Amino acid sequence: QEHELVLYFKQLTKRGLPPTRAMVQNFASTIAKTGVSKSWVTRFINQNDNAIISK
Repeated sequence: QEHELVLYFKQLTKRGLPPTRAMVQNFASTIAKTGVSKSWVTRFINQNDNAIISK
């Protein structure tokens, strides 16, 4: 699931719409079908920094 998020965010970034923290949290929550914490978002961004440009 995280890999799918990374691919999606790379596509957004290529289109000139780098994801914000709120976008990451929203999309991850939708895919997981449960809420994700702010600390999860921080870890995800840190682990995938090349794909996540807008912090």
